[in-house]
Amino acid sequence: MKMKKILLTIGIFAVFFNSCVKDDFLDEDLKNIISADNLYLNYSGFQAGLNGMYALMLLEKGNTPNNSNYVHDVITMSGTDVACDGLWSGWGTSTGINLYDGRFTPEDGNLLNTWSWIWRVVNAANTLINRAEEPSVDWQGANEADNIKKKNEVIGEARCVRAWAYRHLVNLWNEVPLVLEESTGTIIDELRFPATRADIEAQMEADWLFASENLPSVAAVPGKVSSAVANHYLAELYLVWGDNGKAEQYANKVITSGDYQLVTERYGVEKDQPGTPFTDMFINGNINRNQGNTEVLWAWQREYQVNGGESGNSTERRMKVFAYWMWPIDGVSLAVTEGRGGRSLFGFMITKWSIDNFGVGDDRGGYYGLRKFYIIEEGDNLGDTDFSVGDTLWMDWSQPEQGGITRKWPSVTKFDWAPEGNLAIGWTVKETPYIRLADTYLLLAEALMKQERYGDAAEALNVVRRRANAPDISAGDVDIDFILDERARELLMEEHRRYTLIRTGKYVERSNAFNARAAGNITDQYKYMPIPQEIIDENPDFPQTIGWR
Repeated sequence: MKMKKILLTIGIFAVFFNSCVKDDFLDEDLKNIISADNLYLNYSGFQAGLNGMYALMLLEKGNTPNNSNYVHDVITMSGTDVACDGLWSGWGTSTGINLYDGRFTPEDGNLLNTWSWIWRVVNAANTLINRAEEPSVDWQGANEADNIKKKNEVIGEARCVRAWAYRHLVNLWNEVPLVLEESTGTIIDELRFPATRADIEAQMEADWLFASENLPSVAAVPGKVSSAVANHYLAELYLVWGDNGKAEQYANKVITSGDYQLVTERYGVEKDQPGTPFTDMFINGNINRNQGNTEVLWAWQREYQVNGGESGNSTERRMKVFAYWMWPIDGVSLAVTEGRGGRSLFGFMITKWSIDNFGVGDDRGGYYGLRKFYIIEEGDNLGDTDFSVGDTLWMDWSQPEQGGITRKWPSVTKFDWAPEGNLAIGWTVKETPYIRLADTYLLLAEALMKQERYGDAAEALNVVRRRANAPDISAGDVDIDFILDERARELLMEEHRRYTLIRTGKYVERSNAFNARAAGNITDQYKYMPIPQEIIDENPDFPQTIGWR
């Protein structure tokens, strides 16, 4: 049986011209006639194709064409121990994926949107990989060795991204088709039954190993993948396999390379203002390596009012931050301001457990990292209250989260962004730290703990904790739950939490324990997503995900 229709659109050219490239690549008259056949003729053409691929990836943090109150990475975080549905959420109030109450079904349109988007990334990568093998390509190198180097770097970037896309697919759907060839139009002609997860992960390993061997440790251009990114993902993959020695090896390749260091001192555009080294990393103008961020392995690129820079605008602020301007707090209506991070809609929210998970003095959950209160400013509407400018309005998280009816709730400051003169904008058009060295240290700690080297694991954890002014721990404190707690403190609303919990076998246990909205409803059925019904309807013999059949 051939699976006929898996994508809605799969070409990269729809996004190519609005990619993350900040300079015009083509004349307007040529944009209408570009195709793979006349683009992938030389090195410059492949660089343009890579930019189109990266632009597609940015959609992880952006909305879909038919739902502006949705972001693809909702499904990777919400409905876990750290986050649940908020007021606006395509995966929450609309479908119940965060509630686990039976309303989420294979017919959900956002499910199909996410499925289709990931497969578009796979196809973009496959196109680059396959076309790079054409002997007629002019790699524009100084000599043959330079030509080979440029070719392998292009293939390495595309293979790293292909494995990244399959990482999404196996963690969301477990077993999916393994497609390694370019497809055109809307039909994948040779797509058959799903491959085993083992076969898919073997291909992911091969792709990341190729990238590790052929890409520089530090990308020459911000936003591109590097060998450090590949090595980080290899460490994670080896943890999935239980090959903890290799996980340690590849985490240390990044940590000991000398190319990356944790940010432990104030830096950047607001270094002379109150703040912390941790929160400096999320300030616009501080995200990239060339802006002083020594910790970021991979930063996704956007820039406001720059041609191509607003491609795949992030809806993270719209979705992940309390909509303080919509509801009065103790009778006071707050104005949207730059200092408050701009406008938001609260699509999904952190759990009460996530808030209480931070210890006293931990910068990550402190004043600059977690907004637990607002200071009344000029321009706020005080109504009939007795408050004055300068007074403090506290959020109330004394009771467990209640999703859509929770109106006043703390939220992280990582997504604060508001352009001067346009405070009402609902998008975040700034760079995004996508992988940080702190995450690599936490993978290392997990690998060491699983080898029963608890003292070494504690030290890896303490490296991260010291930067946040959290107290040191000892070997006796280390177990998988502590590591998961630490990941929640360090990577709250950054990491794909669902994937982490699935990897560690803690998804059902911890989500039930710490997500009051979903407690008692989470079962193994929800560990993986159902195949979208439209795909099943087009291909009746294609198997539905186990648990959804």
